[in-house]
Amino acid sequence: MTRRAKVGIVAAVVGLSLLLLCLCVATWVAYVNFAPVIASAANPKVDRIAYVDNDSNIQLVDATGTQRVALTTDASETAGRYYIFPTWAPDSQRIAFIGALGTDQSREGELFTLPVKGGDRAIVYKSSEMVPFYSYWSPDSQRIAFLAQNDTEMVLLLGHPEGKQDVRKVESGAPFYWDWAPNSQSLLMHIGGSRHDSNEAHLAIQGVSAGNAPKALDHGPSDFEAPHYSPNGAQILYAGTHNSDGDALFVADAQGTNARLITDYVGRIAFAWSPDGKKIAWIVTDVDSGLPHLGQVMVSDADGSNAKPLAGERTLAFYWSPDSQQIAYLTVVIGNSRGCADDCGRLPGLGAPLLQAQTVHLRWRVVNLADNQVRTLATFDPTQTFLLMLPYFDQYSRSTTFWSPDSHKFVYTQEEADGSGTVWVADVTGKEEARKVGDGTLGVWSWK
Repeated sequence: MTRRAKVGIVAAVVGLSLLLLCLCVATWVAYVNFAPVIASAANPKVDRIAYVDNDSNIQLVDATGTQRVALTTDASETAGRYYIFPTWAPDSQRIAFIGALGTDQSREGELFTLPVKGGDRAIVYKSSEMVPFYSYWSPDSQRIAFLAQNDTEMVLLLGHPEGKQDVRKVESGAPFYWDWAPNSQSLLMHIGGSRHDSNEAHLAIQGVSAGNAPKALDHGPSDFEAPHYSPNGAQILYAGTHNSDGDALFVADAQGTNARLITDYVGRIAFAWSPDGKKIAWIVTDVDSGLPHLGQVMVSDADGSNAKPLAGERTLAFYWSPDSQQIAYLTVVIGNSRGCADDCGRLPGLGAPLLQAQTVHLRWRVVNLADNQVRTLATFDPTQTFLLMLPYFDQYSRSTTFWSPDSHKFVYTQEEADGSGTVWVADVTGKEEARKVGDGTLGVWSWK
């Protein structure tokens, strides 16, 4: 994952791949208690949005905007305290988030988790040397894997969500992408970029128990970011070198053997299984594209058969609905007042999305797979925090979601004329107008 820059929180960074993102995003913690707000043992439903407000605190809110709880209250620009990137546990009973304390020259980082029903904040990790910047819960919600880095090294670490065990190093390398196996016992890792650019680039399966050695896959990785386990854990999806004419998307068994070709491609690819495991979606971006991702959404059966395009327009990112019946996708609105076409011209590394933020509007749309009908959810100016995620949407889609658990609603944030952010909930059915539920720069929905 590549280093990124949080505008107003972290220094701008130029990088090539996911999650070098936040050399400067780090965490400061204050002891916080708050009243129970969500769910009970008898009713595990949570159905809440966690968002970063305009003061860089973390808040929770429901889809109506009427039930709101501040998880942190001590963020302060003058004190150099910030919080960012809330990430729900799969059981939706805890939230992880990252923060920062200090200046760009001297910053301490921490990773916290917090129970949403009320309780004390746990410190999973704390360091001024290796700064955490991205976290991803295990499917059983019992572990949390996260990336941290300094000027010379990036490492994948594994911690206990309540801070009860020492953090353990799993692997190092950059860029770094991974997916959890559904049984929470192994990680499918993509390290070092593309084999076309580096002989060190590789794919491997790593057991999470201490002492396990990684198992390298035979294929060298091609130009893509995040690999993906099938929802039942029986197969893996990855992109690899294929032949002189291009690369390919492959599906293999859970051990990385018996690989079968799903599709050939030339350029960069991003992909995802549907939550029910019956379909695969992907987009291919031309080599000379001016944006990190830009291509038409293709969908096939899980074995690659019956591949067909959806919606007939190019997209920057896509997200499966929890019920696997719909795909939300993001497009560029062409012909805006600032005159940017859909290929804005690529600046090095993170320059492309930053240019994008200054010149274009975006549009969330939803396509129904049953009839290929498309509905527009919102046309908006994106917040800077959202744009930090956008080049790496496939990795973030493994760890966060914008969809409500029932697949009926979708959360997004937009930048207002004064530079502040607002949080909105769109009704996917079209029966209600989009509703403002808060003021902030990034919102993510609970899984349950």
